[in-house]
Amino acid sequence: MERIDRLEDLKGTQISGVAFICDYVEFYFGGPFPVLRSISDPIIESEGIVHRFPGQGSRDELCRVIGSKGLRVDLKENSALELIMSNDCKVRIPLDPTSFHGGEAMHFVPVYNGPVQVW
Repeated sequence: MERIDRLEDLKGTQISGVAFICDYVEFYFGGPFPVLRSISDPIIESEGIVHRFPGQGSRDELCRVIGSKGLRVDLKENSALELIMSNDCKVRIPLDPTSFHGGEAMHFVPVYNGPVQVW
């Protein structure tokens, strides 16, 4: 696996796991790292249906991305990060200030003990 340092590097990388930790969600790409942590409530669109975590059905829908690869990674500063997945799911992490929890919306942790990128 090639080294992943930037969000854009997630393109073509498989999501190997999704974890639900209290009030946020983590996406694992290819192993324990890199980690994309959605502190704001992620939104998933699948088969024309939109679910917002932690709403009913959202956990099952978020787990659908496990095993799929990122086809496109679109970072729209102060708006959202969108991941278009190979299984036709779209994951959206809101980055607008009204979606923040505790002043942050998202973390990207590329490597163990490495720098954490915060939005």
